[in-house]
Amino acid sequence: MQRTEDVFDYLGWINRQVDEHAVGLPSSDDHVRTWQGILFAVDGRRMLVALDEVRAIVAPPRMVTLPGARPWVSGLANLRGELTGVFDLARFWFDVATPESRHSVVFLAKHAQASSAFLVERSYGIRQVAYGDERPLSDSDHHRELASLPGFHQEVRLNEEWLPVLEFGSLLDHDQFLNAVA
Repeated sequence: MQRTEDVFDYLGWINRQVDEHAVGLPSSDDHVRTWQGILFAVDGRRMLVALDEVRAIVAPPRMVTLPGARPWVSGLANLRGELTGVFDLARFWFDVATPESRHSVVFLAKHAQASSAFLVERSYGIRQVAYGDERPLSDSDHHRELASLPGFHQEVRLNEEWLPVLEFGSLLDHDQFLNAVA
């Protein structure tokens, strides 16, 4: 370090040192746009739902059963001060009840029409998914059978694994789902 009596020379020396040793910021070309999804399992199958479609994730609540309802209607529960229908997704799609375990959770859906909650086997947390890594389920080699089920239209690649994406709005608007009472 070279020090002089002149303060301005010293400040100039510091400025040159900073310029020589500065590390540049990452370029904006390296930035990948992503969306957030919740990774979860239904009947052992891993799936995603967009985080902005879920109001809350809660433990399975105490429910009142509904006489005459379809088997996939678990019941009614008070969730966040609202009377909410709770539906078992495994039973709805695959005719297999979601096993009761400490890992089971309920997704409270954001939907303007009705307060709905969906029982799933397990939640693995939030994942970042890159835009552009999606394709229609009808083009899928892995999940083609899900294309005929209500609520599915596409799949996305997450860490070299293709996962179907559930859309609550599409599921709630489907005729099969709307006929919950026999």
